[in-house]
Parts: sequence; structure tokens; C-alpha cells
Amino acid sequence: MNAEILVVEDTPASLELLSQLLSQAGYTVRPALEGRMALRSAQASPPDLILLDVRMPGIDGYEVCRRLKADPRTRDIPVIFLSALREAGDKLKGFEFGAVDYIAKPYQPEEVLARVRTHVELRHLQSRLEERVGERTAQLLEAQACLQESQTRLQELAGFLQTVREEERSGIARELHDELGQALTALRIDLGWLKEKCGQLGPPVVQRAEAAYGLVERTISALRRISEGLRPGMLDVLGLAAAIEHHVSQFQERTGIACTLTMNREEFEIDEPLATAIFRLVQESLTNVARHAAAQHVAVRIEDGESEIRVRVDDDGCGFVTTSEKKTFGLLGMQERVKILGGRIEIVSQPGQGTRIDARLPKQQGESK
Repeated sequence: MNAEILVVEDTPASLELLSQLLSQAGYTVRPALEGRMALRSAQASPPDLILLDVRMPGIDGYEVCRRLKADPRTRDIPVIFLSALREAGDKLKGFEFGAVDYIAKPYQPEEVLARVRTHVELRHLQSRLEERVGERTAQLLEAQACLQESQTRLQELAGFLQTVREEERSGIARELHDELGQALTALRIDLGWLKEKCGQLGPPVVQRAEAAYGLVERTISALRRISEGLRPGMLDVLGLAAAIEHHVSQFQERTGIACTLTMNREEFEIDEPLATAIFRLVQESLTNVARHAAAQHVAVRIEDGESEIRVRVDDDGCGFVTTSEKKTFGLLGMQERVKILGGRIEIVSQPGQGTRIDARLPKQQGESK
């Protein structure tokens, strides 16, 4: 077996005997007559195995082993002690210093070769294992880096899609309000004039005119509701606080669910993407309450802190199991929206105990506390 063995023995005859024995077995032998020479040799070029005599002048074998194990360059080299000391305490002392084996003198050549072969093979297996672990670790780190890069790209794409979605919503809302809304308003005015003028044509005509007028009124109301759902005009004109107040009021009126709103600012000095995200978070939370919670009361709280804004929505509804794999698109949308802005969101719920949605959004995008 192609392996290099450092033999440390202060008796020249014993050193020569061991060197011949190992050389004939196919090993490369590096002799050393005393401990300091052995340490310098091992540090300069670590061998595969060290055969180390215990009793030597200067520093003995135990001290040599201790220094070898204390040095990162040599601590993994297996050490086999050679000694005429046969007491169990001597052997235990050798193992305590880090030796892998202990051969008592006088020894049989076959025993020495067998033990050397075993530990050299173990050393080679350990080296190969460490190489495999290193390769797998490098592959894992590379895969993690690729995954992180993919996640970053996906998050950037998700943020871009959210921006595009809001822009499309804003465009559609403006078209509905400015074009279709104005046309319906004009039609309502004309129908109102016709309704007043067609009284002499008899009840059937009057009833048809009133029905048409009522249909236009309902259509305008529906148009306003749809337009506000797509992009609340108050958010752009009056700001986040007014838009939230209006939406909460409309939610309460539409659903009959009592809703309290608490804000520590009359207005929030934040940029448009964050304001939109907060409004959507409240909007989606209340939509989920209306659809799934069967709640009697909802509490919405918005707190503007030094570096982040906290949005919390609590309801006293039926709750749900948060560990379930089945999640609504509303919850997934909220989680993704908060994640895109570098924030954190916690959804706490249990069956029969209501639901709490607690989000913390950094004022500076990408800043996460």
C-alpha cells in the first residue's frame, strides 16, 4: 500500500528494524530519532501514520502526541504508540492524548503490520470521505446560491407584476370613472328629463322611464364600487388614512359587520408603493373576513413607527387551522405582497377563536427588521 509512515524511535537498532519491516511491506518510511525531529518532520510534510515510542530523551512520546494533536496541521494524523510500558494506565494515558492504538514491546512483526495496515486504510477512507463531504458541500453551496438567485429573481418578478397589476388597475379605474362614468351620468340626466316629459303618455311609459332611470342609477353605483375596488381615488387624492377610513366605512355598511379603525397618524408620510400595499393588505383582510370568517366584529389598527409600519387586523370569526396546506389566494397574496417589500407577516388563527393578521412593513424597501 502506498503510504508514508513516520517512525519515531530513539534506539537506532529498533528504528532500523521497524524501517526495514515497513519498507518490505511496501510503505515509505521516514525515520526520526527523537521527539523534536519528529514534530518538525510531521509539520513540514504530514505523513499518513506515525509510529511513536513513548520513552525518549528530551520530550517523551506523550508530549509529542499532545503537540501533534494541538496543531491543526498534524492533529488528524493517526498515532500508534510503541512502548515497553504494559500497565493499563499507560495505555489509557496514550489514548487520552489522542493515539488510535497502542503496541506493547516486544512486538510481533505481523502484529505491527496488521495494525499499521488497518489504520492506514482507515486514514485513507477518512480522507476520501472528507473529500466527498467537501465535494458535496461545495455542490450544496452552489445549489443554495442558485436557489437564492432564483428566489431573488422570482421576488423581483413578483414585485414587477404587482406594480404592473396596480398600474393596470389604475388605468381601468380611470377609464371606468372618466369615460363610462361620464357617459352614464349624461344618460341619467337625459332619462330624468324624459321621465318628466313623458307623463302625458300614460302610466306604462312613465313606468318604463322610471325603471330605465333606476337601472342607470344602480349601474352608476356599481361602476363606482368597481372603480373604487380597482383603485380607490381617495388614495391618490386624499392619501392613505382617508382611503382606509372610507374603505372601512363602506365595508361596515355593505356587510353589517362592526369594524373599528385605529391609526396613530392623521396622515402617513410614506411613498406610493408602500401606501398601496398597506391599503391592499387591509382590503384583502376585510374581504377574507366577509367571505369566510362569519365574524361579528373586526378591529383594524395601523401604527406608524420609527422605521416600520405595523398593520393589524383582528376578527372574532370562526377561525381556521393555519397549518393546513389549503390556503386562500387572499392570504397567499398578502404574504407575497409583504415579502416583496421586505416585511414580515404573521397569521394567527384557531377554529372558533378568530383570526389575527399582523404585518410589519419597513419604510425603506428592502429593509427588514
